[in-house]
Amino acid sequence: MRIEFIGKTKATFTAIDIQSLKMGQTDVVPAVCVHLKITQANHTLKMLDKHLLGMLFQKGAAPNQQALDGIPTVSDWPTLSNIAERLGALNWDGEQTGATLRIYQGVTGDEDIVLSDCTVRKVKIDPKEGGAVDYHLQVYTSDVDQDTIGALGVLKSLDRDIELVAAEPVKQGRIDDKPKGQNTPEKALAGAVGG
Repeated sequence: MRIEFIGKTKATFTAIDIQSLKMGQTDVVPAVCVHLKITQANHTLKMLDKHLLGMLFQKGAAPNQQALDGIPTVSDWPTLSNIAERLGALNWDGEQTGATLRIYQGVTGDEDIVLSDCTVRKVKIDPKEGGAVDYHLQVYTSDVDQDTIGALGVLKSLDRDIELVAAEPVKQGRIDDKPKGQNTPEKALAGAVGG
């Protein structure tokens, strides 16, 4: 799962859960779980699975929706499919670690709240007629201090611009990938016997 919302994205803070995390026998550190609701166009479903859009929506004009002059169309797939109508909201399995959540506060950016090393979990997808999708998700981190917890505590039920950036994937080489110039077993044997 790779879920991210790049650029300023409107989100509703549905809950702020202040927690403590026990480290070792006696140490306790603060932690927080931020519950967000983000409404986006349905093409964003492709970040989870490329087939999800076609499963939940149908192409063509919505029966109760007409195009307006000067207003761009939200989606070419505005109508809920029969599957989406019957299933309703979907829980998406998995979690994503190493994400960064930026909560924009003020004009200059000096007051922005940045939560790093976050775990994004409990993602719920709620498709809507007309081409929108509500994402409900939790962002958890223990990388917070008391001031940050205080700033987060007043955001419950408010709308704010956020940016959620996933961690860069780690490129792993294959076992049979050999760096250039490295001896293979064949070359080592040939060198050892003088060939």
